[in-house]
Amino acid sequence: MTQDIDRWMLYVTRNGVKELTLNMSNNTSYKLPFYIFNCPTLTRLKLFNCVFKPPTSFLGFPNLITLYLSKVTFVLASEFFVIKAPLFTNLTLKYCDGIQHLKIVSSQLLSLIVCESHYLELNCFTNCKKLKRLGLVGKVVDSVKYVERSTLEQLLLRLPSLEVLQLDSYFLELLSANTVPKGLPFTLDCVRKLTLSVDFGKLGQTSCALQLIDCSPNLSNLEIRIRKAITTSNNADAVLKYVDTPVCLDRPLNKLKHAVICSFMGSKEELLFIKLLFARTPSLVRMNIKQNRAFDSTEERNITTELMRFPRASPKAELFYFPCVS
Repeated sequence: MTQDIDRWMLYVTRNGVKELTLNMSNNTSYKLPFYIFNCPTLTRLKLFNCVFKPPTSFLGFPNLITLYLSKVTFVLASEFFVIKAPLFTNLTLKYCDGIQHLKIVSSQLLSLIVCESHYLELNCFTNCKKLKRLGLVGKVVDSVKYVERSTLEQLLLRLPSLEVLQLDSYFLELLSANTVPKGLPFTLDCVRKLTLSVDFGKLGQTSCALQLIDCSPNLSNLEIRIRKAITTSNNADAVLKYVDTPVCLDRPLNKLKHAVICSFMGSKEELLFIKLLFARTPSLVRMNIKQNRAFDSTEERNITTELMRFPRASPKAELFYFPCVS
């Protein structure tokens, strides 16, 4: 089977292939042959369940535009994997191992998505100043010494063109350092869409989420993904007090038109957060609230009644509530 794939790969790389997708089964891990790394015509490369070990002579992909890697393992051949790709604009890494050895050399990178990958090294992306989309999703396993608060701050500080930002609760925790940050050292002037996963039982995450919203003056689309049920929080009172203080959103969100709350569980912290958004968003057109679990009829009625009574800064704001179907 592997030999057949090797022969097919040899054939396409010798015949000017531009777009290549190799999707191995979950039970198979395919070691990429050296001739893939020597193929100058590739513009789009998508790999699933492969072993990435380029030869020492590897100089990069001169025409590569898009690289999508899922469950790919990087095996160290030298100190670092240096991928030089002068036309490189899109990079996605999902469930990958060994990416601490990865060094990307591309000043043209526009989109970077990293999901549940081991050992993320953000330093190699700090020079990608043209990034328009950044997604850091899921806990980066065993990455304490690779992902530091200062590095993440410096990355966000150096992205003047960023338009779409997605951060999971792990990265909110990192930015907040388990405290209420005294302002963030950057502004996200170009961000139009912001997606955040938040555990409202944690003061650091909650305050960091609000500060990210506050420092995005041109935000038009906001999505909040509630991380888990608020039942055993040690600082629930502190979260309630913080969210119930209007100063936690210093200025009105004058550009925000659409908001989505996913995995809504009806906690007091969530309700106060929604109340705050309604009160500070004079341009809001629509808010969608999507339940995470089915409520009993009394609880459902009480929650929806409270939501409908929240004052709204925008006379056009509509609330759409989507119950969970058990």
